[in-house]
Amino acid sequence: MITFSRRTTLVPCRKSFTDAIASWIKSEEDLALWSGNTFAKGFSGKRFRRHLDRRDLRSFAYLDKRSKPLCYADIVRANERAGILCRVIVDPNHRNKGLGKAFCKELMNWASQEGRFRKIHLNTFGHNGSALACYESLGFRRIFTKRACRKVGEKWRDLVVMTLNLSAFPARRP
Repeated sequence: MITFSRRTTLVPCRKSFTDAIASWIKSEEDLALWSGNTFAKGFSGKRFRRHLDRRDLRSFAYLDKRSKPLCYADIVRANERAGILCRVIVDPNHRNKGLGKAFCKELMNWASQEGRFRKIHLNTFGHNGSALACYESLGFRRIFTKRACRKVGEKWRDLVVMTLNLSAFPARRP
């Protein structure tokens, strides 16, 4: 496992990052894995930038030492005590190195400390083994699976709903 903390920075996502992040989406499957049905009416840089204006979410990027985005995600405020982790994506050139896990850990620290959430929920596709393994390693637990509920291309996919109680999450101390 590679440690990224000295080479990466968690920042609010800027609209100037959207073209780079959008370039990571190469197919309908990539779009579905990343955004679920958020961009069901079509995906474009303009729609992505408009998405960042939503008042119910905080968007984040993980930057390398040259301020280039490596990861992106949203945390949507579900209610006063819970958030929803959404649209997590890692630059394809940096996947399978532990970067996504480090990024999600930083996001959970933010949610616990600055976000003041008690729980974080998420949905992920059942066939996305690397995402499931990442979230479970951070302490997320499966609540239930919605069988064959999302159609991606010609295939119906399962959706796994997960939750994390942040009081049990080990927050990073300064």
